[in-house]
Amino acid sequence: MEGKLLPALPSAPTLAPATPWERVLESYLRSLDSDATRRSYKRQVEVALGALRVATLAELTGEMLLDWRAHVTASALAPATQSQALAALRSFLKWSGALGAHGVPDAIIAKTLPSPRATVRKPYQVLSEPESARLLAAAQTPRDRALVSLLLGAGLRAGELVGLDVSDVRESDDGEATIYVRLGKGRKDRQVPIRAEVARCIRSYLASSGRTLGGDGPLLLSADRARRRADRRLSARAVGYLIERLCEDAAIDAKKISPHSLRHGYALRALRQGAKVPALQKLLGHASVATTSLYVDHLDLAELRAAVPTLPGKPAAEVADVGNMRADELE
Repeated sequence: MEGKLLPALPSAPTLAPATPWERVLESYLRSLDSDATRRSYKRQVEVALGALRVATLAELTGEMLLDWRAHVTASALAPATQSQALAALRSFLKWSGALGAHGVPDAIIAKTLPSPRATVRKPYQVLSEPESARLLAAAQTPRDRALVSLLLGAGLRAGELVGLDVSDVRESDDGEATIYVRLGKGRKDRQVPIRAEVARCIRSYLASSGRTLGGDGPLLLSADRARRRADRRLSARAVGYLIERLCEDAAIDAKKISPHSLRHGYALRALRQGAKVPALQKLLGHASVATTSLYVDHLDLAELRAAVPTLPGKPAAEVADVGNMRADELE
């Protein structure tokens, strides 16, 4: 049987010093795999080149890039946002230079657009154990309980959570369950073991929606039944809205909690219960162990709180109550 031919590819645009930078940017964005990176880098590069007032990348000079970096680092942007702005332009210029859109050497790009050092780290905003229990209790439907259980008990990113299919929940003969995360951040797959109570929430949700383990289609479905079943995958934005609403229902109103906050809480609980950093790195899907080690700094902060002396004249129990309350607020 004769194999099917792939459709013809569109002809790639030729990049040259005279090519408008907007066209070069369009080509560059197609080379990126992550939708989130594509959106953020597009925005940052457009802001930079719009401010530099060039029509083509061939007009850029090292001095102009230095001026742009000085503008970014002197702005009121957060250190992480400054780093992203410079990383986006740096990546774009290195890529476009390799394809002939300008002649600025890579060494000049690296020297003129280094990321600033971020010296201030904010404590992670996480839920205390009682707050986590209240959040789970506030999830009244089988779907919402499964969703919150996965965030609290698997530490998934919101995009990874909504990308799960029913077939990604795998259970062995002895009842041990694992979540298979396909194409997580960095387009890497990983396996995340889950506790029996999390697996029970998932099975209960599947049963309530007439499905079973090993089936097809998205795991978490939108509540909008007017949509075609194939299009009913829950969105990451909807997960964010749901967590906000459940926090309100659980009377968690002194903290701004997002799905990623629950991922931070998962990591800290794992460390406090004895997890090793390399194992946690694998569970979270971090490319570098240095990223995972930031959670250790947060644990050090908790240990420092325990060493803070009591106020003069205050009973120890009363001071402990106040200290615990402030610790929750800081976390």
